[in-house]
Amino acid sequence: MTIGVVHRSDTETSTGAAAGRWVGPCLRVRPFLILAGLAALVAACTPRSPDTPTPAAPPERLWSPSLAYPPEMFLNGIEGEVMLQGVVDATGRVDSASVRVLHATNPAFEPPAIAMLLGTRFRPAEREGAPIEALIEVPISFELANVEIDSAAAADELLRAERLIRRGRVDDALSWFTAAQKSDPRVAASPSFWFPLCWYGTLWDRAADVLSACDELVALAPYDAAARRARGMAKAVTGDYPGAITDFQAALRGRIDAGSSRTLRDWIGELQADRNPVTARVLESLRAAGSTTGPVS
Repeated sequence: MTIGVVHRSDTETSTGAAAGRWVGPCLRVRPFLILAGLAALVAACTPRSPDTPTPAAPPERLWSPSLAYPPEMFLNGIEGEVMLQGVVDATGRVDSASVRVLHATNPAFEPPAIAMLLGTRFRPAEREGAPIEALIEVPISFELANVEIDSAAAADELLRAERLIRRGRVDDALSWFTAAQKSDPRVAASPSFWFPLCWYGTLWDRAADVLSACDELVALAPYDAAARRARGMAKAVTGDYPGAITDFQAALRGRIDAGSSRTLRDWIGELQADRNPVTARVLESLRAAGSTTGPVS
């Protein structure tokens, strides 16, 4: 797919840019972004006006971060492409405010594509030895064959993540959970990946931040008592009493010991009376006891 690059000189920045238009010579660039980065083939095209100065050299990629394949897309075998537009400034960075999604085969591909483009470093475009801005259009392809799997790294990262979240270092743990997904997207297909996030995140009073992880957990293990109890607690803490009641009732239909069964029945009664039984004191006592319902499989 051929893309266009239009450069702006310093004088043009205060004239043509202010009027909302791009001026200067035209170049056609055909970049291909894969997991390892991008490569570009360049060919000059006709200047826009007869008084155009020396044709500008286009931006040159120096380094790109890896492309994070969305786990849900990977697990379902879905490939796709995102076409992005942005401005490479005179320092060789992509201006985040300039990035536009021109086309995407699936919205799930947009965030990682944008992150890759923003992380890419360029040698800026030049005209007569001076760095200038360049407007670029870049297709980023998501291809299953290019996904790099590192299961050993993912296992190590998950171990670090769980140790951190058990100790209440939720933000640090989240970064390691994310790293594990990048190393091996398949880890997100297991309920045991989501359980620590949901359970310990709630125990450390971060239920609102981990509720989406709780939803992923229950989607993968809808009949597991531990999963439903964990999400029920998160819903109770965040004020979703009907949702908490539904989850606790589902947990009672699963494999659960007598003590936990009594607790859940008491909690359901409290919630039906519009009182939240999962108080800060309850969470603190569970943390102090090192409580866990056990990762679901």
